Amino acid sequence: MCLLGLNISNKPLVPINCLLRVLYQLSFCFGPSLFVTAKKYIKSKMAEELQMVAVQTPNCGVLHVYVQGNAEERAGKTYIITVHDIGTNHKSFVRFVNHPSMAAVKEKSIFLHVCVPGQEDNAADYIGDFPTLDQIGEDLFAVLDKFEAKSCMGFGEGVGANIICRFAMAHPNRAMGVILVHCTSTTAGILEYCKEKVMNIRLENSIMTDGAWDYLFAHKFGSDSLNKLSYIDEMKLTLNPKNLSKYLVAFTKRTDLSSTIGDKLENVDALLVSGSKAPHLHTVYTTHKSMNKRKTTLLVVDNVADVMQEAPEKLSRSLILLCKGCGTLSGVPIPGMERQRTLSSSMEEADRPRRMSVTQPQLPPLPNN
Repeated sequence: MCLLGLNISNKPLVPINCLLRVLYQLSFCFGPSLFVTAKKYIKSKMAEELQMVAVQTPNCGVLHVYVQGNAEERAGKTYIITVHDIGTNHKSFVRFVNHPSMAAVKEKSIFLHVCVPGQEDNAADYIGDFPTLDQIGEDLFAVLDKFEAKSCMGFGEGVGANIICRFAMAHPNRAMGVILVHCTSTTAGILEYCKEKVMNIRLENSIMTDGAWDYLFAHKFGSDSLNKLSYIDEMKLTLNPKNLSKYLVAFTKRTDLSSTIGDKLENVDALLVSGSKAPHLHTVYTTHKSMNKRKTTLLVVDNVADVMQEAPEKLSRSLILLCKGCGTLSGVPIPGMERQRTLSSSMEEADRPRRMSVTQPQLPPLPNN
């Protein structure tokens, strides 16, 4: 289907959330039905290739896991378990995996997209005590057991990266490697703590104030106010604010990882990723200082805040390199290497001495004296 000149398929040419923002802005001119209709269509296309599996866990109750890939044909495939940031859900990873740069990885992998309790689209109110980040991380082993996966690659963004860290620290023998995008390993600083303390007074009563919505935007994009209203409105349209407040409170009450992460992840390969404009860049550097430098790679992408949206090709390339270093995805080509090899071959061909066919010229016979 082609809508407004943009190709909408399982492998979109543009990030779907960017498209939704454009459609949302156009809805002010053409009416809200345009946005609602397009959003329903996009959701249906994304859902076509996903299977939701309910997994019973010790601490979180039931976790909803969205499987991307055929779990019945798992021979030779790599399990990659993902956990999303606050203000979004599993769909952020579905969009990234559907990017063309991830096509080869998608064919050789089974993605287990874990949705944090209560963060599904239009979810019912979460009842009971919301799990801590530690409890969510520890419970991911139950997801692997459900799919009979002995080990996996862990992939998290934001708060989800913090959860993946906790999973790998609790079960290092189940994590071959981890990809941590915008990972925070410390507790809140003094200024952040004061802001969060005031915000939590109402959050703990399941009330999302304007300040809380602003906090979520700043958590994602920093001080950049571009598309702020559309981003917040999109969250309000899809996420249950009471449940979202519980996830946010769990993040603000996180415990420190920096003092133990180096020892507990000593033998786990890790890729730390951040955009140079990301609001939590300094915390990513702090996390890197605490980790085993022999096993950790740091990728900072220039001029972007959201690496998954703005630089998916660079992230996918680094992901593939890490997986290959962990002994997986051996048959997956590294994006850009094919062109380099072709160029290299062409240059070698140009530099190689050309074989020339030289024949002795026929000289005229000498005259007889």
